Amino acid sequence: MRDDLEPRFDDVVLVVSELVANSVRHTDTGEIHVAVQPISRRVRIEVADFGTGISDDRRGGSGLGLMIVEKLSDRWGYQDGESFTVWAELDLAGEHDS
Repeated sequence: MRDDLEPRFDDVVLVVSELVANSVRHTDTGEIHVAVQPISRRVRIEVADFGTGISDDRRGGSGLGLMIVEKLSDRWGYQDGESFTVWAELDLAGEHDS
């Protein structure tokens, strides 16, 4: 899978690490789901948990986790529903200004 994610493999690993760390820290149940899917010329990362999500005061918070995700990702966001999912997409074509 590493070859499929080059030249962004290290960025993908760091984004997954930050999202998983946030999810583990904030989940109510201890259960998380992680998906890393190469799709054409990009990779999509999704980390879902059953925690409280991102409160208004944490959206612009002092933590570095989401700041790192924002810097390394070409697109990212979150959705609330049965679970709280944070997703990020990284272009693999080398167009990102890391």
